[in-house]
Order: sequence, then structure tokens, then C-alpha cells
Amino acid sequence: VLERSGLSAEGTYLPAAIHPAHAKEPKHDMATAMLEAQAVMGGAVSDLLAKTGLKPQDVDILVTNCSIFCPTPSLASMLINKFKFRQDVQAYNLGGMGCSIGVVAVGLVRDLLQAHPNANLLFVPAEVTTYCFYPGTQRDLMVSNAIFRMGGAASYFTNRPAARRAAKYALEHCVRVHTGQSDAAYGVYLGKDVPQQAGKMLEAVIKSITPKIMTWSQWLQAATIVFQRKTLGWKNVPYFVPDYTACVDHFALHAGGYAVLKGIMAGMNLPVSAVMPSFASLRDYGNTSR
Repeated sequence: VLERSGLSAEGTYLPAAIHPAHAKEPKHDMATAMLEAQAVMGGAVSDLLAKTGLKPQDVDILVTNCSIFCPTPSLASMLINKFKFRQDVQAYNLGGMGCSIGVVAVGLVRDLLQAHPNANLLFVPAEVTTYCFYPGTQRDLMVSNAIFRMGGAASYFTNRPAARRAAKYALEHCVRVHTGQSDAAYGVYLGKDVPQQAGKMLEAVIKSITPKIMTWSQWLQAATIVFQRKTLGWKNVPYFVPDYTACVDHFALHAGGYAVLKGIMAGMNLPVSAVMPSFASLRDYGNTSR
């Protein structure tokens, strides 16, 4: 599976401990995984502090997440120790939630900032692939060794009025659905039914978020179709599907896999240009699970 995956010795973002080009026998214990977490998450925080001028003592809330690696002390505690954050910093670490954990964490970020006015929040998501390594021979599970990559990021959130002009973005909506009620959607493996399950999840998310982002002209079109179908009884009129390129400027779609991205593109009727950044991210960096 690894030989056919096309993993490159120079361009694949995998830690040396599990990279087949650098390790004769993979090493995926807790201590080795922590070294990767320190490098990835510590590097992301260092870069953010240098670029923004934010100091560790300025951080009021710290949120970290990693889908599978959940050590004790937590990853949040690791960063607190490394950067010497304040003693009263509010720290939260999320784990065990798969690729959706980034969305879960952003929801927590929103709730925390609503509860704590005039606060600075540091959000540090990461993927620690050392601990994700599967040492067995079941092919569905072996695929994850080739598609997931190491990576991390650091984002600075604040609700301080003085920072409004300097902020790049404003968080307006955060929507999440959970499909774990279905046995087919429950588990951690990459089977052939993943695109089908992802499609069901995406449909539920789109139904929830679409009314929040539609333009006024799209609302008028939707209202016209509802009137025609329900009042006039014109059942042959197709349901309204908006042109998402008219109400969304940029699409940052999770690069979970080629088939998943193709399914999203077809389901939302998106042009190739809108999805190309996600395909490029999958090609260059792999699935970083955030």
C-alpha cells in the first residue's frame, strides 16, 4: 500500500519516525508522538507570536485540538509549559473527534468569546501522525498511513473592540451536524462508502447553512419556487438550489480525499476553479485533518 501511494522522500509531510523512506521500523509510541506535537504546534505558535506581536501573557484563553493523539498532560498544558502562559489562562484541549474536531473547536471558540468579553484567544489545531500510524495488515486501515500528514496551525481570535480594524475576518456563523447515530458513519477507517457518508453529512450541513448566506435575490427566487410548489401546486417545478459562487467568495473545503472533494463539487454544483485550492492542498500536503 505504501509503495503504491507515491510517498516522496523529499516532499511528503510525515515525521521521520514513521516515514518509510527514513525509518526501517516505524516508531509510534507516546514519547515520539509528543516530539512531533512539540515541533508542529510549538512552531505554529512561535510564528503567530512573531507575526502579530502578541505576547504569551496577553493570551486569556487557549484552545488546542488533535483528532487522535490525546496525551496527559494535555497538548494545551504542553504549550503552556513551553511558552509560559499566565497562571490564570483558560485552557481547553479537544481530542477523539476525527476530522470534524476543527469545526467543534471553532464552535467552542465562539462560545468562550461570547462568555468572556474583551478577551484574546489562541486556537492551535494539529494533526500528530506518529500516533495515528496503523501497524496491522487490514487494507482499509492501512490507507490512513499514506493519506494523513503532519501539520498544525495557530489562529488568534479576539472580541476586543479595539482589534476590529486589524482583524482579517469576522466569525459570523458556525454550523455542525453529527452523523454518529448511523453505524455506517461511526468509526475510524477509510472504506469505499466514505464518499456516500460524507455526502449525507454535507447535505445536512448545506441545508442548515444555506439560508444564512443566501443573497436577497436568491431568497426571492427561493420564495417564488415555494409559492409555485405549495400554493399553485406546480409539483414539476424543481427545488431551489442557489448558485453558491454568488453568495460565497472563497471555498476552503476539507481535503479529506479525492473522491470526497469530487462529491462535494458535484453536490454543490461548484466550478473546478472553486475547488482547485483544496485539490492542490490534498496533492501538496495530504489530509491534515483539520
